[in-house]
Amino acid sequence: MIELVLSLFSQLGLVALLALSLSLVFGVSRIVNLAVGDFATIGAFTMVATAGLPFWLGILIGLVVSVPLLYVIERGLLSRLVGSPLASLLVTWGVGMVLRQVCELVWGATARAVRAPVDGVVTVLGVPYPSFRLLAGLGGAVAVAIVLIIAYRTRAGLRLRAVADNSTMAALLGTPPARTRTLTFVVAGLLAVLAGGLYSPLLGVNPSMGFTILIPAFVVLLLARPGSFSGAVIAAFFVVALQVVLRRFFADTAADALFYVVVLFAVAVRSTSTTRRLLTWSTRFLPCGRVA
Repeated sequence: MIELVLSLFSQLGLVALLALSLSLVFGVSRIVNLAVGDFATIGAFTMVATAGLPFWLGILIGLVVSVPLLYVIERGLLSRLVGSPLASLLVTWGVGMVLRQVCELVWGATARAVRAPVDGVVTVLGVPYPSFRLLAGLGGAVAVAIVLIIAYRTRAGLRLRAVADNSTMAALLGTPPARTRTLTFVVAGLLAVLAGGLYSPLLGVNPSMGFTILIPAFVVLLLARPGSFSGAVIAAFFVVALQVVLRRFFADTAADALFYVVVLFAVAVRSTSTTRRLLTWSTRFLPCGRVA
């Protein structure tokens, strides 16, 4: 049981960061960013490129160099597609393909390994567990907590949620929607880059890894209520818990098949009018469960 809890904690950070990245962009711009996994790939390959530097410095470099790229993508492409969900979906998919091809051109298709900054194991309640896995989980949890605190407990977060709820009214009250969308996209992209860099020692770093890690985060977006950033984190918890439990009792192939069966059923139930009303009613008791 303890091992299951530790596995859940160590894996939750990756999925929660990517899911929160997707939720932020979708909540503010109504854009499903299919390139979020490839942004994580950028973070992972930055760690490959900076292998001779301290681990945390490599993550910082990845975040810094990603800012202008994310800004150009949002202002040059996505800002022109607000209100066009299908077009923005295709554009983000295309951006992801370009990033994958660039990574393959520079580093090749062979998977790379990143050395963890911490070796060894730590014993938790009598169960030995790799130290870096817990450290990565802690780093992801802290990053997610900081974003949620900003979103629900600061004036900047209030403006963010105002644009997500009603951009026209937010503009009348002095909050520029275009600038908020750009800033949100950059921050959301940096969360994905952070996830890729932080978890790079636990992943096989290759150009196509982004699609693999996108799937659980995308499932979270389907299950969570649109615009509820805390709801995305809660949904990420249940998605990761389902994956961990299934992989505990079944082979990987069978676990993946069962995972998608359960997800399809959950999405079908989630889409019914009764479930939507129940979720809307229940969020009234969560101080951070509403968009505004």
